[in-house]
Amino acid sequence: MRFLCDANIGSTLAQALLAQGHDVVQAALAFRDDRDEAILERARAEQRILVTCDRDFGELVFGRSVLPPPAIIYIRFEPPDVADIIPRLLAVLEPEALQDHLTVIGDTADRRRQFPRTDE
Repeated sequence: MRFLCDANIGSTLAQALLAQGHDVVQAALAFRDDRDEAILERARAEQRILVTCDRDFGELVFGRSVLPPPAIIYIRFEPPDVADIIPRLLAVLEPEALQDHLTVIGDTADRRRQFPRTDE
């Protein structure tokens, strides 16, 4: 799968995805425009799943009707050790389930919400 890791996603998670054979771009290293809208556009243009800890992306897609990328994974919890996120992240990587959804990895459970329909 192809991922775009938002600037708030560190190299530990990016490296875990790379180690699983995924194509990973880190926003903090790949381009300077860190506006949320620009990150969404880049993920959409490159057909990448956005991985983020920023809740603003949900507001953009669901509240302001900004066109989403193929999927968004929002990591909503902060464990004492970031490595504790890796098994939770890898567990949600089912292409069919991710497609056209916001997947939220929470403290104890995960959930998915389908993107609003667009006339694109």
